[in-house]
Amino acid sequence: MAAQDLSAQEIQNLVDTRHPVVGIEFPTRGLQPYYDWLLRTLAHLADASFGAFRVAPDDSAPLAFRVAPGRATIDSALAVLTDAATIDLAPFNNQTALVWIVEQSGDAVPQAGAASSGWPAGAHLKLAEVTLQNGVPTQTIDRRLDTVFQA
Repeated sequence: MAAQDLSAQEIQNLVDTRHPVVGIEFPTRGLQPYYDWLLRTLAHLADASFGAFRVAPDDSAPLAFRVAPGRATIDSALAVLTDAATIDLAPFNNQTALVWIVEQSGDAVPQAGAASSGWPAGAHLKLAEVTLQNGVPTQTIDRRLDTVFQA
């Protein structure tokens, strides 16, 4: 199915709004500087294209990490994280924390977890490996595709 161009009225209706899902800003005509708007838009597109369950630093604490909202199937059960989850990785300082989600509550709400000793034995989605040294995250390896493409 081909994408359809927006009509002039549909474009006007978008002015000064944000896309409700990916957060892209629809600016007014003549907005300056366009560069700032373009970078914000590209950042939103990058997050939207592969942002589900993304693990990234969070400002709430020095070693807090944010798990972005997303939808997945874990062992035939739908798991929907509608709001970002925050996980404290301070207990894993000077180690590599393995971060995952599991659907263990029976109500399709996934729970974020972490350990340094290995992935959980039960059904889970691998999210990331976060290496922490002297209270600073030094490396984050995205492991979400490990789960998607496992044999």
